Parts: sequence; structure tokens; C-alpha cells
Amino acid sequence: MTKLGRLLHSAVLMKGVTMKKVLLASVAVVAMTAMSAPAPAQDLPKLSEFLTTCYRDNTACIQKIKSYVDAAKTQKFICVPDDISTREAAGATLRWLRAEENYPAALREQPFDDGLYEATTKLYPCKTEATPPPPVPPPAEQPATPPAEPPATPPQS
Repeated sequence: MTKLGRLLHSAVLMKGVTMKKVLLASVAVVAMTAMSAPAPAQDLPKLSEFLTTCYRDNTACIQKIKSYVDAAKTQKFICVPDDISTREAAGATLRWLRAEENYPAALREQPFDDGLYEATTKLYPCKTEATPPPPVPPPAEQPATPPAEPPATPPQS
């Protein structure tokens, strides 16, 4: 007998507990467990669907993008300048995504967070320190030129 089965059996044996109450409780436990599992990536809306909902509810859309921008800043995926607020960065990200010429058409069919990553990393890349140029090699030593020979003297007659 499984752990859940033993629990149900002992609950039924207890005075005042009906099988209906036990079943309702077990259904609630199973439902809570299922709801707490993270949604798989294929359940995320496509970028095209996300943008469509943004036209209907711009406020909720901007809020989702703001949350994404905050998380990406924290994780150092992007570097938003100090003079740009998170709300301004979210608005710029949405405008970038609405301009379809900014990215390949295939991205519209990917999960929307792929589009957010593409947009924010293009708009707010973290600058890496430029690698210093390689050192200039020292000049190669020139081979020593042989001393010039004295001019030949004409034969004397």
C-alpha cells in the first residue's frame, strides 16, 4: 500500500471522517502539487502572441517587460545606463520588438522571453573592456653590413 493509501485508510478509520472528506482533501493536495510545478517552455506564449496582447493591455505588458529588465540587470545580462529608468528601458524594448525589421521572422514563433532577451541585449549590451592591442615587437636586428672596400687603385705603368 502506498503512503497516500495508508493515509487515506487511517483517515477513514478515524471517527467522524467520511470518505468524501478524505477524497476532497487528496484531490486538493494533488491539485496544489500540480499548480506549483513550473510551466514548461512550450507553454510560454510566442513572441507574436505576446505582442498582440500588448496592443490590448499595454500596462500589463510593460510590467512584464519591466520585471524581465530588472532580472536581466541583476543577472548582468544587460547594462542599462543609470540615466534610463526601468520603465523607459521596458518601453524601448517594446518599441524595438514591434519593429519587426530588428530581428529574424522566426523569432516571432519562439517563446516571448527569447524575444525579450534578443531586444534587451541588443539595446543594452554590457561593454566589455577592450583587450589591449598586442605589444609591438622590438625591431629586428639588422644584419651588419660588411665594411665598404676601398676603391681599387689603377695599375701603375
